[in-house]
Amino acid sequence: MCEPVSCVAQSKASRHSRTLLGEAAHQYPSVVLSRSADRLPLVRRAMRCYSVRMRQVGELQSEQDARTFHDALVSRGIENTAEQEDGGAISIWVHDDDQLAEAARLFALFRASPDAPEFREAGAKAAAVRAHLVKSERRRRSTVVDEARVGYERHFAGVGLTTMLLVVITIAITIYAGFFRGGGGNHEAFARLHISQIPFHAGGSSAFLPEVREGEVWRLITPIFLHGDFIHILFNMMWLVQFGRFIESRFGGAKLLALVMAIGVGSNLAEYLWKSPYFGGMSGVNYGLFGFLWMKGKFGRDQNWQMHPQTVQLMLMWMVLCYTGMLGPIANAAHTVGLLIGALLGISSARLVPWIERGSR
Repeated sequence: MCEPVSCVAQSKASRHSRTLLGEAAHQYPSVVLSRSADRLPLVRRAMRCYSVRMRQVGELQSEQDARTFHDALVSRGIENTAEQEDGGAISIWVHDDDQLAEAARLFALFRASPDAPEFREAGAKAAAVRAHLVKSERRRRSTVVDEARVGYERHFAGVGLTTMLLVVITIAITIYAGFFRGGGGNHEAFARLHISQIPFHAGGSSAFLPEVREGEVWRLITPIFLHGDFIHILFNMMWLVQFGRFIESRFGGAKLLALVMAIGVGSNLAEYLWKSPYFGGMSGVNYGLFGFLWMKGKFGRDQNWQMHPQTVQLMLMWMVLCYTGMLGPIANAAHTVGLLIGALLGISSARLVPWIERGSR
């Protein structure tokens, strides 16, 4: 909340307006005075929205003196803000009460001898501190798994050969089999690639996966490569590229392939048991890869990345929307079980299986 100006005595707070001070200052108040080498961008009294308690050290009349003393504090790790008062004087405010005594001692030394070597050399030291803080903030921002982060991993940490191979296989099989929603597909191909040709009914006379039990084990995975129409395969391949390349660059192509196989078989079996054998699509795998990254980043003790919150919200909202029936027939069981398998693998690899972090990159 914004505190009335009349209530402020010896305790104030940082305004840190993103517009006035810039992104770096918003995260690191000690960088506030670093935007110009010849001009001190002071925080004006007119902008007062308080969030961080501060204590006044003293006032200086010269802007150059204020910059020099500010740099001296920054070089010693003391976060501070300069504010121009109505009378023209510049107040120096320290953010941490525990550092107030040291700041006051330095202020007394500065008033007595502003040209002392420790103050003359403060500018270069403060510049190094600011550069380190800005670099740390950029590194922190880069650890969020979003499109920009995935793009970095794609271009600098690996070419995603396994991911591209999965995309090529999916497109090739879909073209060979045709799009099953149009009714004009290759029915013979569908008969060979669906998980089964016979629906399973618990307690009924139909057998469980009769073709697989006779040796056609490829049926357990091949439904993930079948797609109903162009939009179906387009969106599934987009998500596969995003999640797959990140996982491949971090953990290696072999482990990406293992994840796809485990999630694919599990989600296919779930859809077969829940509804029917006549389904297809990579979306169950995509939800599993999403769940793996979400939980891996959330629970990994030594992870320096995490799934972007907007991506989490989008994927979960889309899953709920699919359950409403507004989008037509959807393999909801494959989505849900795929997500659960991926999440469990992510949690277990983060907490119980450290070898997954030692893969090739």
